[in-house]
Amino acid sequence: MFKLTLKRVIFLCTVFLIISQSVQAEENHEQEGKVVYQIHYDYEPIYNLLKVSQKEYEQYWEEGLSIAEMAKKQGISSRDLESYFISLHYKEMQNWRKKGALSEENYFDLVYRLKEHDIEWFINNRNPNKP
Repeated sequence: MFKLTLKRVIFLCTVFLIISQSVQAEENHEQEGKVVYQIHYDYEPIYNLLKVSQKEYEQYWEEGLSIAEMAKKQGISSRDLESYFISLHYKEMQNWRKKGALSEENYFDLVYRLKEHDIEWFINNRNPNKP
């Protein structure tokens, strides 16, 4: 009986901590007024852009190749690769703006750092298998 009660108390404490952390994070986010822009990548179009199958992509990934290195190996120019990702982010940010989730100020801040930071990092440095 004591073990069951102890398990319930531990479970309830854990749930309480998780909920209170979520609420605190939400309150901090609202107070600071920052927008956390995120994009979910659909890899099927990336495979198509790179002209590889999912299996080939995964093999390249295991070898430690970045998306930029895969593109180069497949004869895709860095300009075409960057253009794809810039266009993808542009469309996503426009959707956020239409929904009111992204102010003009936040939009231009994101655009300013998008290519150099987000896209460059994603296509060149994201692979943890890189030697």
